[in-house]
Amino acid sequence: MMSKISTFFGIIIVLCIIIFGFIFFEPIFTEEVVDIKVINKEKWIGEKGKYFIFTEKEVFLDENNYYHNNKTNADELYPIFKEGTSYKVKVVGLYIPFLPRFRNILTILEKKETNFPLQEN
Repeated sequence: MMSKISTFFGIIIVLCIIIFGFIFFEPIFTEEVVDIKVINKEKWIGEKGKYFIFTEKEVFLDENNYYHNNKTNADELYPIFKEGTSYKVKVVGLYIPFLPRFRNILTILEKKETNFPLQEN
């Protein structure tokens, strides 16, 4: 009986270490550069420095967050985003569609030029 309880608590401790280890190192493991096309943007009402950027494939968060590489530039990035414009951005975090978990935009690396389709003759 005692070995079953010890095994159970041992498994719980190992799972906690794995989960908290991932949370601690998430900014290092999940940072990547992605291309996005903004279709809409909104301010988070009630919290200063928190914005949503809606793209064709997912929703991003633009928020000041000490945990994400000491990010403090959300108020400066938000006005730069324009609807219908493409950007190359550096993001961090995991996007889980069925949970309210969004990747945070750290910085804008490049604003893509708008290409117009050629007219057919």
